[in-house]
Amino acid sequence: MGRFLAALALMLGFVVLSAPVAAASAPTRWQISPCPSGQKALWLPRVDKFGTDLGCTTEEARAAAVKEAVDSGSPTRMMNVAIAFAQQISDKSLTAESSCVLGAKGAIGDALGTCVAA
Repeated sequence: MGRFLAALALMLGFVVLSAPVAAASAPTRWQISPCPSGQKALWLPRVDKFGTDLGCTTEEARAAAVKEAVDSGSPTRMMNVAIAFAQQISDKSLTAESSCVLGAKGAIGDALGTCVAA
């Protein structure tokens, strides 16, 4: 558990320090895609490589994926868990009117959001 917390602290620091710098660009907007009933947009740790994926799923399925990643003992998978949690926390402030970077993905409420040209 200590390794997990260390990885989480490291990744939260990375996420905070690597935020993109605002720059003038073409107007963008969030394209919202609702999730099916009983599901919501959640960030999930990848299994086979570094990173995360955003998809419609249940809290139970996400909890199972997180437990499997942590139980694996793989540093990469545990780091993916930390990143997924950081992304989910960061997305809590997103709304359909939030500014975005073209191509970005986000959990907007319980729906999936993709940043597209306005």
